[in-house]
Amino acid sequence: MKTISKLKITLLIVVSLSINSCTKDIDNVTNNNDPNAAQVLSTGSDLTSVIAGGFASWWQAGNRDTYPALAVAGDIATCSWGNYGMRTLSNEPRNSIPNSTSWSDASVLEQPWGGYYAAASGASDVIKAINKGVVYEVDGVDETNSILASAYFLRGISLGYLGLLFDKAIIIDENSIPTITQLSSYNEVITAAIADLDRARDLSSTNTFTLPSNFINGYALDNDKLIKLCNSYAARFIVQGARTQAETDAINWATVKTLAENGIQNDFGPIGDNGVNWWSNVVVLSSSPNGFEESGGRLDMRIVHLMDPTQPLFYPTTTNLDNLAITTTDNRINTDFDFDDQVYFRPARGKYHFSHYISKRYVTDPFFSDGSDTKRLVTFAKADNDLLLAEANARLDNLSDAITIVNNGTRVSRGNLAPIADSATKNQVLDAIFYERYVELFNTALGGGFFDRRRTNQLQKGTFRHFPVPASVLQVIGQDLYTFGGANNDPTGMVAHYNIENNPTRTDDTNLPTFN
Repeated sequence: MKTISKLKITLLIVVSLSINSCTKDIDNVTNNNDPNAAQVLSTGSDLTSVIAGGFASWWQAGNRDTYPALAVAGDIATCSWGNYGMRTLSNEPRNSIPNSTSWSDASVLEQPWGGYYAAASGASDVIKAINKGVVYEVDGVDETNSILASAYFLRGISLGYLGLLFDKAIIIDENSIPTITQLSSYNEVITAAIADLDRARDLSSTNTFTLPSNFINGYALDNDKLIKLCNSYAARFIVQGARTQAETDAINWATVKTLAENGIQNDFGPIGDNGVNWWSNVVVLSSSPNGFEESGGRLDMRIVHLMDPTQPLFYPTTTNLDNLAITTTDNRINTDFDFDDQVYFRPARGKYHFSHYISKRYVTDPFFSDGSDTKRLVTFAKADNDLLLAEANARLDNLSDAITIVNNGTRVSRGNLAPIADSATKNQVLDAIFYERYVELFNTALGGGFFDRRRTNQLQKGTFRHFPVPASVLQVIGQDLYTFGGANNDPTGMVAHYNIENNPTRTDDTNLPTFN
């Protein structure tokens, strides 16, 4: 883009990633390069350039430092290395998030905040320009509504992730003013996101189009696919936006069922570009030579235990495992994971980080990327949508339909596990659904397993349930610093405080973690 609109200046102020002085009064900040939006976005090619850049910003916001941080905090993967806040956020007993500008891994919070707002603000600029009369034509045919639909979709999935990740955020739209600083609750942010997805779906339902190929690398996005993506993402945000089991129980599961029934039928995600723009730190959670190789993040023992209940929930810190290799009939232990009798983490950082299994699906599956190659980077798997539909049916007591969906899915097709019996209870069906969500969906979506543990009260005691607004942003907008988490300070992970707790690493098995 040639320059920056008022809304982008607003978000730079709010994000504070390029502010020289954190003590400036926001109302006194002036923009000397502030042409009006009509000058910035005056042609159809301007619109498409902004949307293409917005999708890249959206992708990078959640697939860099935050990706491995959430995986280890949710006991989905395990790793003791200090990169990306992994050691800090997976410590046992749990630490508070050190939400300060001096935290060396503050990018875990700042990247999604800044990146999603960059995407949302660009989308808002495009919507505003179209409302003012800018037209996008292809071979003389007015295709403006296709760009309008993509802008609403982009803003919807950006706000949606802000609602999943943060306790509160700023809802922006094409009418936002430069001094906006009002923070809304995560529920309000998710509601705004779904409203945008609804607009994108409505426009896609009444227009036929294929969007420019540079919007999402290697993914041809037409109006039919966009409708399905809007439905699937709306279902994801409704379900995974829940912070507790009580909020999960209160979900309108009939709505989720309708959305998932009309959701994606193929894996969604960009084609990787060898680590230039479209790549992911999923590479850190595998044995990929592009990442940490055999020292990479491993499959957490809580998932190992799911696959073989004779294995402990937590790796013993003072004794040896009875059996390093697990016994399971799930074929994915062969196709998706490698066994290694050696562990390359430092024992002094806590043997509870240990595991003998590491992801290798990128080797065996030609349609699954390691995060740094030219294969599909799955960020919304068809299996994910199927499991949302199965869960909705189960929670609505449509057990027969839920069982059919699970038995027709990856449990049998990839896991080679026995089908669920027709006589299975509701809890047994839900257990099978969550088994698939943790095993099949490993390494397929930012925060996927973390959000599932959060909404079922299965995070470790003291684990943050959401991120605070980054300290750099709070300083700029003149609000008090706060954080979440800490086994003693905030055992539920939901009570804001600013008494950062840094617990010593657990060195024995006399005080195993409990769940919040």
